[in-house]
Amino acid sequence: MADTLTYPTPAANLPQASFLWLDSSGVPLDFSSGWTFSLKIGRPPNSAQIYKSTGFSGLASVNNSANLVVTWSNGELSQLTAGRWYFQITAVQTSSGAERILTGSILFNFNPL
Repeated sequence: MADTLTYPTPAANLPQASFLWLDSSGVPLDFSSGWTFSLKIGRPPNSAQIYKSTGFSGLASVNNSANLVVTWSNGELSQLTAGRWYFQITAVQTSSGAERILTGSILFNFNPL
């Protein structure tokens, strides 16, 4: 499942990003315990500009509510410029080391029309 986050700018106080992450059967994953998360943001083929390993809240989805919330620190994305950036979130199950990857994009539209 790919997502696009749209923000006017990479300003200091961005709202949280909420995701409903489904397994291959379309069932929400239960991230309420036993998972660690990391996120990379960049523009391929260049290496990632941002690496994040804190600010994640894994949840159990109720009635298809979000099961992963990413909270941005003040100014965390301020080095990014206008345009589309791509992200990859990696979820690692602590008991088995199994990984799940979610990709999507972030659009910073400094001058919306």
